[in-house]
Amino acid sequence: MSRKQTEWVQQLDIAIAERNLLKHPFYQDWQAGTLEHARLRLYAAQYYLHVQDFPLHLRNLADRAEGGLRALVLENLAEEENSAAPHPKLWRHFAAAIGVGEETLWTSAALPGIRRLIETYREICQQRSLAEAVAALYAYEAQVPEIATSKIAGLRRHYGVSTATGLAYFAVHEQADKLHRAACRGWLENYGNSSVPPENNVDQEQILQTARRALDALWGALDSIQTAPC
Repeated sequence: MSRKQTEWVQQLDIAIAERNLLKHPFYQDWQAGTLEHARLRLYAAQYYLHVQDFPLHLRNLADRAEGGLRALVLENLAEEENSAAPHPKLWRHFAAAIGVGEETLWTSAALPGIRRLIETYREICQQRSLAEAVAALYAYEAQVPEIATSKIAGLRRHYGVSTATGLAYFAVHEQADKLHRAACRGWLENYGNSSVPPENNVDQEQILQTARRALDALWGALDSIQTAPC
């Protein structure tokens, strides 16, 4: 692997660190226990829309991918759609643990930031280059394990959620996304060599720009929840 290939992925890691969601005031309030219960319930209802759509983004990407990348995405998709515990179902258990019923989850209209997040990932996974899509997935999944650990601690300490069922969504992601981010990062590090040939007219700066757009959408989703009326 060339130094140039490693450096551009390091630039991606720097962009992720700068926009790390644990720095967002919403998650900082969650960690401190100063997030109102009503806003936490709003989060559960709104973020469910993203959780519900995430497997669709993976399926769209898998339909376009081949070889090792297709296998990587399908493995991620299989985890999301695990018949014993599909991730949207695990999220519904979390929502129930903080007092949000399924009817609220099914009927909530997306706030602007949530709608932008869903549309951003949908467009990237359907229409942008494979490398851009993998970078956008990495931008999200690189953060998830540490965020999940933080959420579990906050829910236990401040919000009375301690059951395995109520915490299962975050416990699963605390572990599974360590594997997903490693797989995505490995593919990106190899992008451009003989095993992962570059796509026509897609340079590394373009990939970084798309990843930053995904990071902005993730940050904006929390902005939207934090500022909306409860």
